Amino acid sequence: MIGVGNDLRGDDAAGLCVARALVDLANVRELHGEPVGLIDAWDGFERAILVDAIQSGAEPGTVLRFAADEAPLPPELHRSSTHLLGVAEAVELARALGKLPPLTVLYGIEGASFDTGAPLSPEVEAAVGEVAARIREELADA
Repeated sequence: MIGVGNDLRGDDAAGLCVARALVDLANVRELHGEPVGLIDAWDGFERAILVDAIQSGAEPGTVLRFAADEAPLPPELHRSSTHLLGVAEAVELARALGKLPPLTVLYGIEGASFDTGAPLSPEVEAAVGEVAARIREELADA
């Protein structure tokens, strides 16, 4: 499981917070840099579960799950990122290069505020716990 984000940009820390909630599991990582680093982070793994804050137009705190190994990620995930290359673009680049793990899931948590220095919004904080529980359940069923 890889949590992506930036602790200094409000709700952008959502993926990192989920990773910290799952720190007792094997192979949990945080990615603070550019999401293109995902391609190296999941190299050699058969399964990748990613978590990142998104801006898709949904209500803050909304959790969306995408089976990225089954279909390209929706266009609304490509339109906004606090990174030079977003998670959606990194996933699609990995797909094009043949480097996407056979089982790849993206959990997106709709953010409310990405302001520098802002804390997590209450909606996103609640969603962090929900996503952590869903990932535990998903891994238990595997």
